Amino acid sequence: MSPVLVFLIRAITLFSIWWVLTLGDVDGLVFGAIVTALAAGYSIRLFPPSSYRLRPLGILAFVGYFLSRSVVAGLDVARRLLSPALPVKPGEIRITLHLPAGSPRWLLANTLSLMPGTLSVLLEGDQLILHCLDTTAPVDEDVRATERQVARVFGLSLPHGDGAGR
Repeated sequence: MSPVLVFLIRAITLFSIWWVLTLGDVDGLVFGAIVTALAAGYSIRLFPPSSYRLRPLGILAFVGYFLSRSVVAGLDVARRLLSPALPVKPGEIRITLHLPAGSPRWLLANTLSLMPGTLSVLLEGDQLILHCLDTTAPVDEDVRATERQVARVFGLSLPHGDGAGR
């Protein structure tokens, strides 16, 4: 896709969100148009168009997965922190990713940061350093499951091997 078309799609999307958030108030249209155009321009500099195509069904499945895992992980974090024994063992683990560089890896790292109990610390090449609330929990399995969901968003296939390392 050409950069101009990507800019227009992003600007229209951002302006539509602006329109909804302002409840269609016409007093802020000019300001909204300027801000969304600037945001669309900066988004192209920060996140240039990639060759990966988003799959609508993959996105839908990912949203469902993300919401359900967020609730489960949030309840687990609450249980651990409210327990008198405080069953946590914080630390960092290093995981080798199977997703290709670019948007797929960024989506995975950011998704893991939004999940309760984990925080992406460093993404360097195919290595992700992840800070975890409990390193004895099956973090590798959770990362692999999330990696598979992200792959579905982009219509990618992953190798069957785990490849996770600590």
